[in-house]
Amino acid sequence: MKNNSKEVILEFNLPGFSKKDLNIKLSKNSISIKAEKKYKKQVQKKDFFHQEESYNGFRYSTTLPKINPNKAKITFKSGILKIIAPKV
Repeated sequence: MKNNSKEVILEFNLPGFSKKDLNIKLSKNSISIKAEKKYKKQVQKKDFFHQEESYNGFRYSTTLPKINPNKAKITFKSGILKIIAPKV
């Protein structure tokens, strides 16, 4: 987290996740990020059965200086989540 006189900047490396896997809650003085990805594959034939399952999760929450959540800029590109929120 970078904190200067005008804004708060948060950056997270989330490889393997897509935008639809993210749930971000930003309020006047806190942030909560949740990312979940589930994978399931099953192959069944007459004399063969194969099953794979995996789960990947990430959670983060913290308090922030007073910000304006309505003017926050959130970008997610190449597995990097960046949030820039102006201070009140």
